[in-house]
Amino acid sequence: MRNFILLLVLVSGLLAGYFIGDYRGRDAREALGKAIETGKTLETERMTTISRLKTELESIDEKQRQELAAIRKDNDARMAGWRRKNSELANTITHTTATLAESDNRLKSLISQRDSASGAEKAKIELEIARLQKERGNLQQESAGDACLQARAPHSVVEALNETNVAESK
Repeated sequence: MRNFILLLVLVSGLLAGYFIGDYRGRDAREALGKAIETGKTLETERMTTISRLKTELESIDEKQRQELAAIRKDNDARMAGWRRKNSELANTITHTTATLAESDNRLKSLISQRDSASGAEKAKIELEIARLQKERGNLQQESAGDACLQARAPHSVVEALNETNVAESK
C-alpha cells in the first residue's frame, strides 16, 4: 500500500504538472496565434496600401504626362507662330528695303527737278521732298525695328519680359 500511495502521489504530480504546463503553454500558443493573425492582418494592410499607392502614383504620373503633352503642344503652336511671324518679318524687311530704294530714287529725281524748277513749282517740289523724307524716316525706323525683332534676345531679358507680362495679366 505504501507503494500504491507513492504511485498515486507520483501520478497526481504528473497529471498536475501536465495540466499546469499545458495551461502555461496554452497562453503562449494563444499569444503566438494572435501574433501570427496580427502579422497576416498587417501584411494584408501593407499590400492594400502598396496597391493603393501604386494606383495613386500611376494616376499622378498620367496626369503629369497629360500636362506635359499639353505644354509641348502649346509650345509647338507658339513656335510655329513665332516662325511664321519671323518669316513675315523677313518679308516685311524686304518690302521695306525695296520701298526705301524707290523712295530714294524718287527723292533724287525730285531734288534734281527742284534745282531746275522755279517759284510755285519749286515750293510744290519742296513739300513733296519733305513728305518723302518724313516717309523715308518712318520706313527706316520700321525697318530697324523689324531687324531688331529678328535679333535674338538674351535669356535674362526674355525672362524679365515674361515675368512682367504674367504680373500684368493678373
